[in-house]
Amino acid sequence: MAIDERKIIEAVAGLGITGNDEGLIPAFGLYLTQHMADYYNRISFAMARRLERTPELADDARTLLVEAGHSCAFNTFGGIMKSAEWDAVVRPMLGCREDWVFGMSAVVNAFGWGRWKVRDLVPNQRLVVAVQDSYEAQGWLRDYPTSDRPRCYLANGGVAGLMNLLYVGDITQGPELNDAYYKQVFRSSDRFSSTEVLCRATGDPMCLFIAQRLP
Repeated sequence: MAIDERKIIEAVAGLGITGNDEGLIPAFGLYLTQHMADYYNRISFAMARRLERTPELADDARTLLVEAGHSCAFNTFGGIMKSAEWDAVVRPMLGCREDWVFGMSAVVNAFGWGRWKVRDLVPNQRLVVAVQDSYEAQGWLRDYPTSDRPRCYLANGGVAGLMNLLYVGDITQGPELNDAYYKQVFRSSDRFSSTEVLCRATGDPMCLFIAQRLP
């Protein structure tokens, strides 16, 4: 593997990614938004806690918030992997499809969403990602007691989304990221689903995600 994570992080940091007067960040062919992580955390956790008051709705909170992670991965990860910046910085390092996973992980680390590390990758079968300092878990621990369930919804959806973009769809071919393609990728019967098996919010030393095909 020829992925130079430090070079990718330095290159992304050097892009001067900042918000404009409207709070939008035009980068990677996208319009990202600039706001505090707490804004996302507190809205998401408030919704989850409200639904969890009704036991039969508790799992719905996770489903909805992980689906938001799928959508984020599709549009953000997908857009980045189609961008001119990706082509200039990351693509020259890519020797195989699996390198795209490591390249995208390096970009995530440049954004400060936590420290992602690919622990295991079985092509077209399984991805294991460990995350240190997840902003979701950190935010939960600051504002609430230790949780009885994992809380890194966006990262969970992102790990599954990365595998779906690469192995269910084929982001390497630069497809149009529209609603039809989203349904093709994320509603497929052989799509990947991710489980957060460890979470700092529950007292674990890190957050750990395993994405694999639906049974």
